[in-house]
Amino acid sequence: MKRLIRSLGIAAAICATAFPTFAQSKDLAGSWTLDVEKSGTKEGPAGLVITLTDKEMNVTPNVPAARAGDSKAPTMTFKLDGTETEMQGGMKTKASWHGSKLEATVINPKGTGDTISFSRDGAWLVMEGNSPQHGPMKLFFKKTPAKL
Repeated sequence: MKRLIRSLGIAAAICATAFPTFAQSKDLAGSWTLDVEKSGTKEGPAGLVITLTDKEMNVTPNVPAARAGDSKAPTMTFKLDGTETEMQGGMKTKASWHGSKLEATVINPKGTGDTISFSRDGAWLVMEGNSPQHGPMKLFFKKTPAKL
């Protein structure tokens, strides 16, 4: 009986130390849907599809056609070593990890950029940024269930 109680205590300790790791995970990949209620706004992409490897992240925003000028928003590729990636129209992207946050910067043709961080808070994908045009933002996304 003492051995069982001791084993349960060890298992509880392992779970307690593992939970913060999950809460601050680097697992950003998947299909995500904006949670308007938790975010407090419907401004921003309605959803995101993120693929992530050890070298790069691809983000495809789901932007309503009326806001995207009736065209699909392009997929943005971010190299995770901080080097720049050329995109269409003279835009550039770059990204790097800062702890459990991935900071991604989009640089316009004039050379100025906006940085957005992507992180996990438990089951949520959190996207945060601050731009001169839009001010501060913090959006919460929930994982979109896979279709069978």
